[in-house]
Amino acid sequence: MSSKRTTIFRNVGLGFVLLLGIFSCERDLEDIAVDLAGQRPFDVGDSIFEIIAYHNNIDSSRIDNNKPQKVPLYLLGVNSNSTFGSLNSDLITQVYLPLLGVDFGDNPIIDRVVLDIPYFATRDGFQAATDPDTGKPIFDESGDTIQVPNFILDSIFGKKDLAYNISVSELGTFLNTLDPDDATQYQEYYSDKEYTKKDQLSNDLFTPNRNDTVLYVERRFLDDDPSTVDDIDTIKRLNSVPTIKFDLDKPFFRERFINHENSSDFDSNDNFVRYFRGLYIDAEGFDGSLMNLPTAPGTMTIYYTNEEIVDEEADEDLNYNGITGESDVLANVKQTMTFGFGHVRTGVYDREYAGSAIAPLLLNPDYENGETKLYVQGAAGSEVIIELFDQETLNYLRQENFLINEANLVFYIDGDQGDLPDRLFLYKYDYHSLIRDYYNTQLGQEMFGGTLEYDSDGNPEKYKFRITDYISKVLNPSNPIVSSKLALKNFVSTDNLDLSTFDTIVQDWNWIPKGVVLHGNRPKVDDKRLKLQIYYSK
Repeated sequence: MSSKRTTIFRNVGLGFVLLLGIFSCERDLEDIAVDLAGQRPFDVGDSIFEIIAYHNNIDSSRIDNNKPQKVPLYLLGVNSNSTFGSLNSDLITQVYLPLLGVDFGDNPIIDRVVLDIPYFATRDGFQAATDPDTGKPIFDESGDTIQVPNFILDSIFGKKDLAYNISVSELGTFLNTLDPDDATQYQEYYSDKEYTKKDQLSNDLFTPNRNDTVLYVERRFLDDDPSTVDDIDTIKRLNSVPTIKFDLDKPFFRERFINHENSSDFDSNDNFVRYFRGLYIDAEGFDGSLMNLPTAPGTMTIYYTNEEIVDEEADEDLNYNGITGESDVLANVKQTMTFGFGHVRTGVYDREYAGSAIAPLLLNPDYENGETKLYVQGAAGSEVIIELFDQETLNYLRQENFLINEANLVFYIDGDQGDLPDRLFLYKYDYHSLIRDYYNTQLGQEMFGGTLEYDSDGNPEKYKFRITDYISKVLNPSNPIVSSKLALKNFVSTDNLDLSTFDTIVQDWNWIPKGVVLHGNRPKVDDKRLKLQIYYSK
C-alpha cells in the first residue's frame, strides 16, 4: 500500500459498542439504500485515510446571464489583502429601449442623465433625514426631524469606507445572446474576456452609501432661463432601497440620442443594441470594497423637458408669462425616459497575486505531498483539489467488501479570519459534475453539508461534507463507479441542481469574492488536518 496514503485501522467492535454499531449499521443500510437484504454486519469500525490536497488557480469564471436557468450575480469594485491578493471587478451591460419606445418630442433639453443600480439592502428601522449636500438634519413644518427608512447594505466585502474610482463608458464590443459559431447555443462570457470602451460618460470617486435612497433632479429649462432652478423633482424607488447613482455626460446623450431620435436605430431593441452597445462600468484603484449587485433592476434615465401645448390649472403659470389658468399655451414640460438594463450582462475580473500568501501555492502546487494550508476564494480565485485514493488503496478496500455507514471530509478553519464564505461546495473535478450525495433523494443537500459550522463558543470552526453514497459506490467490489478527484470551491446559487433537466454538470460561475484559509492534509500530527474518515461494517 502506498506510503503517501497510510491507512490507520482502529477496531471498535467490543461489547456494548459493538451492539450500538450493529444497530447503527442496520439503520444506515436503509439510509444509503445498499442492496444487502438479509445480511447482517459482523464487525464494525472506523478508519482514517490520509489524502492529498493542493491548489488550482482559476484563470476565469463564467460571468454572463445567457443561460435562462442560471441567473448569476455581478461584482463591482476593488479590494486588496495580504492573503489573497487584489481583485478589480468591472460590470458590463446592454441597455434596452423604454417600453413605449423613444420620442423626445419638440425641442427637448436634457436636465440630467443618471445611471441607477440598486444595492442589496435590508431595512432596519428609521433614521433622521439629512441634506445630501450639507449633511444637516431636515425638519418638517412642526420643527421635528423627518424620519426616513434606515438600511444595512448586504453583500459588500472589504473596506466599505475607503473611496476608489469608478468610470462609466460607452461599450464598444457587441454582446451576442447566441454563439456566433453555433446559433443553437447561448454565447458564454468569461471574466478574462477583453472589451473595447468608447466615449467616457462619467468618472468620479465612489464609496458605498446606505443612505443614497433619493435622487433630486433640478429643472432649469421650464422658464427658458437655465441660470435659475424652476423646480426640483424628488425621485424615489417604490421600495426606497438605496441605489448607486452615476451622473452621465449630457452632451453625449444630446448628440447620440436626441439628435438621432428619428433613426431606425431606435425602432427595436435588436437595432438599438447594435447602435448603442451598452455600458462599461470600470472600477479602478488599489483597495476598497467589492459589491455583489442585482443588475436586473438597473436603469439609465434621461430627465428632460420638451415643448407641448397644454392647459393650465387655475393656479398654474406653465409658460411663465405671469398669467394663470390659460388654455392651449406652449410650455416646457418635465419628462422622463427610462432605459432598463438589457438581456446580456457580464463583467471582467482582474486578479493580481504578487506579494500575497497564496501566490507561491498557486504557482507551485505540491501535487506529491499536499499542503499545510488550503486557500479557497471565489470570483476567478482558487479552489482545492483532493485526491482520495491511489489505485493500490482502492483495490485493497474493494477486496475488503466494506459496507460504508458514513464517510466524511471535514475542513477546519485555520485560525481567526475575517468575513468567511457562508458555504463551500464539493464536486467531482475530473468530470466537473455533482457528487451523488448532493442530489440523493433520501438524504439531500442538508445532509451533504458545506455550510459554515460554529463551535460551542460561537466561533467559525469547520465545513463538513458527508459523501457516504459516493464512497460506497466507488468501493463497491462488484460494480464500482470510477473514482474522481474532488474539488472544493465557494458555493454560488448556480451550483444548485437544475431539477427541470436534472443536469448534474457543475458550471463555471463564481461571483462570491470571500476567501477562507483551511487546514491542509499536512502535517500528520495536526488533529485538524484534512483527512477522509470512514465508518464501516464488514
